[in-house]
Amino acid sequence: MKIAAPILILTLVAVVAFFAFSERYADFRAGLSEADPQSAERLQPVIERFRPLGAPLGEPGPMDWRATHNDPKQTFKQYLRSRPVRPRGRRDTIYVQPLGEFTEQERKIVELTTAFLSAYFNCEVKVRNDLDASIIPPHKRRFRAEMGREQVLTTYVLRDVLKPRLPEDGAAIIALTAMDLWPGKGWNFVFGQASLKERVGVWSLSRFGDPEESEEAFRRCLLRTLKVASHETGHMFSLPHCVLYECNMNGSNNLRETDRHPLALCAECNAKVCWATRANPLKRCRSLELFCRTHGLEEEADRYERRIAALDADRQPKSDAGR
Repeated sequence: MKIAAPILILTLVAVVAFFAFSERYADFRAGLSEADPQSAERLQPVIERFRPLGAPLGEPGPMDWRATHNDPKQTFKQYLRSRPVRPRGRRDTIYVQPLGEFTEQERKIVELTTAFLSAYFNCEVKVRNDLDASIIPPHKRRFRAEMGREQVLTTYVLRDVLKPRLPEDGAAIIALTAMDLWPGKGWNFVFGQASLKERVGVWSLSRFGDPEESEEAFRRCLLRTLKVASHETGHMFSLPHCVLYECNMNGSNNLRETDRHPLALCAECNAKVCWATRANPLKRCRSLELFCRTHGLEEEADRYERRIAALDADRQPKSDAGR
């Protein structure tokens, strides 16, 4: 019995491990088939249709993201093999968590961003009740005298504010704030930050200009917010920074760089989002083109119009590179 008991325990552990692995593997395979009607195979022609539209990335400037970060390349096929986090099963809703105070125009941007994210990621997006800024303790803030502003530590927001508040049906929860952000030692600031695995993220309006100033200033702030919000949410669905084409998933160190990047995704990243969210590429582009056109974002609307044309075999869309 002294010999048999350990053997029995090891056998039981092995059986449990086998079934746990089998369940995870079956779950993964089921996830692949769940992506129908936009399975990986059916998205390959979409990639080929969109690829000519993408402008290749030029050499980075000395202050640009790629000058200081060496992000690896990731194709659509590599993304599939990474077992990405995505909206699935009961986790099918994105939550936006307002944090701190907002002006009237900033509040409008929160509402419009919510509608945009719903079309961008093909799922329901809900806005939660505001959280007061006092939830961030003093030792998780710092005041930058040279910038004349207080900053909030993003890692605290992600781990201590958002993660415990992720609802059971939450595909992701992302905080939106007008407070400036910094991610820790060695950084001056960030526009936003998100986890590739924990389904949490945060982004800030702080550096996007004053939307109260004019209609043009409002549109500029809205566009910057849409870019960062969709970029950070993309990270929460395991999309890394894109280094293949000009793309909304390009990394950004400064506003000039953010303004250069398109709101639209490149061919590879578009396929990742369509697969992960089970979005129909044509319907998605039409919804996003309508949103951008409605809110005066004409250049971005034109990008989506070219993508719509690319899915029509009888039309010849112009490349983004020739815009």
